[in-house]
Amino acid sequence: MASLFASGLLAAPLIATGTASAAPPETDLVLAVYQEETGVDSTRLTCDPAAGDHRAAQAACGEIEAADGDFTQLAGTEPQVCTFDYRPVTAVAFGSWRGTPVQYVQEFPNRCVMEQETGTVFSF
Repeated sequence: MASLFASGLLAAPLIATGTASAAPPETDLVLAVYQEETGVDSTRLTCDPAAGDHRAAQAACGEIEAADGDFTQLAGTEPQVCTFDYRPVTAVAFGSWRGTPVQYVQEFPNRCVMEQETGTVFSF
């Protein structure tokens, strides 16, 4: 994953989301998903109130709140059947959750497994 940052693959889309503001909210996150076949998708999510570019901001904020800001504890979705197709996808979150710094990077074997384990947070 370090090579993704070093090569700039994540830099352009994340810069395009515009994380700078005069008075940043206490919760301000940049979420990104990288898959070799599709490249990088990213979005900005703010909470309290839920806003940003995430298509399901309210649900994503609720799921992060239920995990107390710990991305490793996201409840995910109801179990579903995912294929054994190995197409690695990397989920990245950074910024702040209610004033606490967030740095989360996790690789999953495919998008289905990622969504099953992270719920709507990385579904944008």
